[in-house]
Amino acid sequence: MKDDVARRAVHIAAVIMQRDGLCRYEAPTLCKKVYPPDDAGCVRCIESWLLSRARRELKKEERT
Repeated sequence: MKDDVARRAVHIAAVIMQRDGLCRYEAPTLCKKVYPPDDAGCVRCIESWLLSRARRELKKEERT
């Protein structure tokens, strides 16, 4: 249940970021994962980036 809630929160954050025109790159056209950029592809790209970023931060916290 906890993972489902976290994944849903990440999805909502990704949708908000995509709708605001935010991207992990300077411009969406620089994205090598999704070309040409579309809404669903951008959301998936942002979701994967947010999840990998969160995992990296959690590993850092575990080490300290």
